[in-house]
Amino acid sequence: MKIVIRNQANVSNKYIRFAKWKIFKYSRKYNKLVYAEVYIKKISIKPEVYNITVRLGVPGPDIVVSSTSDNLKSLWSDLSSKMKRQLRKYKTKQLEAFS
Repeated sequence: MKIVIRNQANVSNKYIRFAKWKIFKYSRKYNKLVYAEVYIKKISIKPEVYNITVRLGVPGPDIVVSSTSDNLKSLWSDLSSKMKRQLRKYKTKQLEAFS
């Protein structure tokens, strides 16, 4: 699996490592991820507002998850739960298609 990170906001490396760790974790759990692309942008400077878009490559249409916040910790937490929910939804649709 290939992970591409586009960090246009100069976010700290600990958040990048956390994102990679979460994506690898979901990749092992759901076994369907082909690639992942993470786009990090800073929308405003004062107050600092970040927009993060995660594109998960799965067989069929890609899963795109996006979120905006001024707190990076809550932003990654929110994105993590959204990714998990969408991958679970994708997995159940795949199981229904084969049944």
